[in-house]
Amino acid sequence: MKSKKNIESPLYGGSLFSDTSVLNVVRAKFLDYEQTKFDDLIAGYSSMRVLTYSNSVPIIKMVAETMDELEVIFGREDILGEMARYVQYQTALIEGIRIETQGSDIIEQKITHGKVRLYIVREILSHEKMFLLEGALGNRVITGSANFSEKAFSGNQNESYVCFDNDEGAWQFFSDKYEKIKANSVMSIAKKALLDDEFNFEKIPLFDDTQDRNNMPQIIVVQDKPPTPTIVQKIISQRLPKVLEGLSQIIESRNGVARIDRPTKTRAIQYIKSNSRTKEDNPQEYLSIHFENNQVVLSGKVLNLETSTQNLEQDVNLMIEYFEGYNKFRGDWKKLARDYFTFMSWFYISPFICDFRNRALTNLQDDIDHLDYPIFGILYGKSNCGKSELIRMLLLSMFQHSGEPLPNEWFTKASVANLRDENKRFPMFFDDLDKTRFSNHAIPLIKEDFIKPREYPGIVLSMNADKDTFETEVRKRCLVIYTGASLPDHTPEKRDLGTRIKRLKRNMGNALYLEYLSRVLSSLRLETPTDILEFSSRILHEIISENCNSTFPAWCRITSMDEYSRGKHDKVKNELLQQWQYTPTAWNEKGNKLILKLDDVHSLRKLKKDVPDYLVFSDSGDAIIFYKDELEAFLETPLSTKRKGFSNFFKRR
Repeated sequence: MKSKKNIESPLYGGSLFSDTSVLNVVRAKFLDYEQTKFDDLIAGYSSMRVLTYSNSVPIIKMVAETMDELEVIFGREDILGEMARYVQYQTALIEGIRIETQGSDIIEQKITHGKVRLYIVREILSHEKMFLLEGALGNRVITGSANFSEKAFSGNQNESYVCFDNDEGAWQFFSDKYEKIKANSVMSIAKKALLDDEFNFEKIPLFDDTQDRNNMPQIIVVQDKPPTPTIVQKIISQRLPKVLEGLSQIIESRNGVARIDRPTKTRAIQYIKSNSRTKEDNPQEYLSIHFENNQVVLSGKVLNLETSTQNLEQDVNLMIEYFEGYNKFRGDWKKLARDYFTFMSWFYISPFICDFRNRALTNLQDDIDHLDYPIFGILYGKSNCGKSELIRMLLLSMFQHSGEPLPNEWFTKASVANLRDENKRFPMFFDDLDKTRFSNHAIPLIKEDFIKPREYPGIVLSMNADKDTFETEVRKRCLVIYTGASLPDHTPEKRDLGTRIKRLKRNMGNALYLEYLSRVLSSLRLETPTDILEFSSRILHEIISENCNSTFPAWCRITSMDEYSRGKHDKVKNELLQQWQYTPTAWNEKGNKLILKLDDVHSLRKLKKDVPDYLVFSDSGDAIIFYKDELEAFLETPLSTKRKGFSNFFKRR
């Protein structure tokens, strides 16, 4: 196939990266067609240069071992306004190549002697692919839609390959194009990045100081606006590793360009190192439990459940001191502490709940109900009530984890399903979830009552009081804790407590939870709990009572699902009593019914959502009709619209 050289093309004297919107058209004639294999396509050539948009590492390894010389320029996916994704791309690419080529002496020698050279582009290029081969047969250009991957060259994918053999014009055009890209828009992957025993973030091209030209900052082009997503992209989104979540605030891009100088590199590397875990720990937290050998595996590392008495006593008394801080809160802080201990009992047992639920869903016994094993925990109430800080403290005491919540944009039905698979039994925490996201995504997730994978986590949702109603279907499937007490901002108590919590966190280990896990595993060999709160709180009560060095705290008491069920409607009980006390004219009594009628229909509807269904005879737009005897039992007081009896009741209270 012969191609006429176009001397006016920008590739023959012009700039490859011209601002002018032009199309590079290679004119060719069709000569013939044949079917062949990739091995035959490159046979007879000893040198290969590749420009590819995507790739598969195995084919790179195969060609690197076959060719005397191999050079690859890796294109990249569009970076949508943030550099963390670009770091993720470079990291994944280099780690993939390292893993695939480890143990190959041939490739290591070729990398050492510069016979295998790898580059990554800076700018966003087209999806163009080209393969330039030289050897005993002369030269060959292969271009078309195929990337440098096994799938593309397997024959099982609908790909087109255009081949120019010993065509002077084609060779010059594509070779010049390749070299211009290489000269103007690539960063080389350092030999050390591929050959060192340990992967080092500092050696990825973005942070490699040898990339700097005349000590000038690197300029990375990013895309401000995402392309129109495909159907697949809408359904499947890749989770950004936690180690990189905040990196885009350090390497900022403005107007589609990121400027990376030495100070920026230093800050970025320090950030990654401070958020990276050791080689033994997976950066993505996951928790597995193997009952056959009593092993608890955290991110690939088997936890040693043996604890020293000294460490256990220290952690127990630090937790007691943490709970003592609630006595500084305004409101019923004693109830707050008891409720938070109830939540702690559920949270500590949450990695086991998947086993109890799955067993209940497959068991036909009437006395076992999967609803007794809530997999969702909801903490909601006033701001500054300590709910988010409690979750962070518990995660620290369990896994020495910072307790940072997952981004709320990840809380969708599709994303949570993927996150569940990744986390296995490791709890998921979403903070300050708004009403809209809760209504759109939480309710469908909470109502999912079917057998899930063998391992899946408890999910915690922290919400402020603006989400102040939960439907019956939600309440009966979740552990819902309302927090009425709080600590106002800008008070000496808040500042003192903040200082104390920082000290407690610095010293808090995970001995308490390791001892808890050990006792849970031992107990489960003897019994399967039907009341997880009683089971969990009893174990915690025993551990804390055995290791407490001060007055045993009143909040640390054995509780139960029945006790929780009686208390989970405390908020609506209080609201109904307030309505009864302060708006007596809103109530009417007819036979065995009590009727509450409010002018504010919106408030009435919110109240109706929180009221247990069995209390309500019927409701209309502006009224709720209660069964009188059921409402009296619920509020634990006789009710009468006669003011005298009612007034005496409140005087007694």
